[in-house]
Amino acid sequence: MSYTPDLFAAPETETVLGAFQHAFDAWRAAAVAADRLQRDSTVQVYEDMWAAFTAWCVGQSPPVTLHALNEEDLANFLASREATNRGSLSARHAWRLLSLVDRVLTRYAADHGTTKNESASEYIRRSDEIRRANISDRPGLDYLDAEQARRLVTYLSEVRPGAVDRRQLSGWQELRNLTAVALHLGAGVTPGELRELPLDAPVVAGGRWKDVPWKLKVPGNGNRPPRETLVAPWAGQLLRYWLTVRAEAGLPDKPKAKGKGSEGPFLFPGRSGQQWGKMAHYDAVKAVMEAAGVDDPGAGSGGAFRLRHTFALRQLRKKKSAEDVARWMGIANLEEMERYRSVLDSYEEAV
Repeated sequence: MSYTPDLFAAPETETVLGAFQHAFDAWRAAAVAADRLQRDSTVQVYEDMWAAFTAWCVGQSPPVTLHALNEEDLANFLASREATNRGSLSARHAWRLLSLVDRVLTRYAADHGTTKNESASEYIRRSDEIRRANISDRPGLDYLDAEQARRLVTYLSEVRPGAVDRRQLSGWQELRNLTAVALHLGAGVTPGELRELPLDAPVVAGGRWKDVPWKLKVPGNGNRPPRETLVAPWAGQLLRYWLTVRAEAGLPDKPKAKGKGSEGPFLFPGRSGQQWGKMAHYDAVKAVMEAAGVDDPGAGSGGAFRLRHTFALRQLRKKKSAEDVARWMGIANLEEMERYRSVLDSYEEAV
């Protein structure tokens, strides 16, 4: 962080500065752990943005605290940024600044067990220009179209027992890879969440089909609390097959480290029972999608997030509420769902 307080700053100012620093550090660590921040350049941009916000808040008389921050303060801060930039601040940049503040406030409230300060989210909500900038200026959402999704589901399902023209597997690793892709598309989990899933994550009780998992218990990950997400029936059937093969393979089940959610063995382990490696998982997802004939752009966060976006669009297309889909995906800010709605509003084809 580039802001350094005066050595003779008042204790109150030092306390406020520390709160801002600790709040950002907690959010950044959680975002990195949840695979939402993957590039050093992106982290640096957020650090610079937060440093500017911190400097402005601490520099007010009296200093603006995270608890007392209000919409008027935010308006004054944005005005100060316009003055610094010697021109009008773009709506897109204002959205990025306010969204960062809102995410840090969300993490801060969760860590301290307090009610979240909603000033930033309310400011965005009340400003049509800023809110729409998020939709119109954001890069195009990467997802599978209807034909690609159908092709991928067909390819994944061809290995299940009883499938017509059943495709033979090369080993348990291939089935693990296929099932992982199925859960990204059929349950909307992130790469980090999938690699952290414990063996007892699948839920069978209460489902419509005997012994077929119909939802997942997803442990808390970063700044996301524990949740449950639905599993598409076709993905549940593949998951059931994986559980059987996994047990028969006799994999050495190494427990997760303490303090990282459930301490049982991993649902999708590596070769020696340890956690599946990040790059190994990424490469596996990419290979499955290529084998299925689904082009993988190989950019940004990789194919797993492309599948997660498709999950959201498919659920919304089925008339599921944005609130339900956000809850299944672990999205706390409903504003994030607008990008999916904008896709559905722009294209009439089924997803």
